[in-house]
Amino acid sequence: MLPLAVHIWVSKKKQLMKQSPDSHSVRGFTLMELLITLAVAGILLGIAVPSFKETLQQSRQDSRVMDLTGALTFARSEAIKQSSRVSVCARNSDTSCGTNWNQGWIVFVDNAATAGIIDASETVLKVASPLPTGFTLANSAITQGVADATQRSYVRFGPRGLSNWRGSGTFTFCDDRGSRAARAVNVSMSGDVRQARSTGDGTLYDTFGQAITCDDSP
Repeated sequence: MLPLAVHIWVSKKKQLMKQSPDSHSVRGFTLMELLITLAVAGILLGIAVPSFKETLQQSRQDSRVMDLTGALTFARSEAIKQSSRVSVCARNSDTSCGTNWNQGWIVFVDNAATAGIIDASETVLKVASPLPTGFTLANSAITQGVADATQRSYVRFGPRGLSNWRGSGTFTFCDDRGSRAARAVNVSMSGDVRQARSTGDGTLYDTFGQAITCDDSP
């Protein structure tokens, strides 16, 4: 005699085999339903992709703004702590300064007479990598003894936290979205570092009170 469990299984199996095939059929999509589904998916995708791209681009922009703000604040803090001079310069290589801020920046002890240049005796403290493609960084500052604000290749902080930008200055980040997505970091006469704030209409202002703009050409 078959065990009871086996007997029950065999009985159920026979019942299933007697059932009509149609009783287990699954209704599929009609062609019209499939076309409507694809159309709705296409619309949603068209909305989501640009929004995701914008979010990703803004995240990368904000990340580099925070990196530079942190580097400038760190340089000032180290200058005060070490009773020394510490500079942040545009990066040419990981051990030398340049003039193009898009290539990143370097924080280094800058006590030698050749300000803004990394000498053999000076220590590199931090190095930042180049900006992502499509992003730019520039600055405009007035240094001691110079009346006009122009692009500067470095900013140096002294033992009391003051910078050589005695007339203040602003770093401006831009990308292909133009002025509406601009971000900026202001360095005051005292060496204080702050991200630029926007007004109610979204306009950013530099340390000189001028509206910050980027190249809005397509």
